[in-house]
Amino acid sequence: MGELTKTLELKLVDPNLHKRQKLRETRDAYRRALQAAFDTGCDTQSATNDVVVEYDLSGYAKNALKKYVPQLC
Repeated sequence: MGELTKTLELKLVDPNLHKRQKLRETRDAYRRALQAAFDTGCDTQSATNDVVVEYDLSGYAKNALKKYVPQLC
């Protein structure tokens, strides 16, 4: 049996207006949550969670903040 090779071509396009707006909102919320965590002096994941839970962020973003903020304070 001969080998079969498939090529996948991907074209990246600029995000539409809605996606750009959502990305900007997410970035701004992440920055506000990060600043609030620093202002509060969060030195544990639990303390960071208490702050970031109030922000409209994905679970991934909240987990990243909970993981790294205590290491930076």
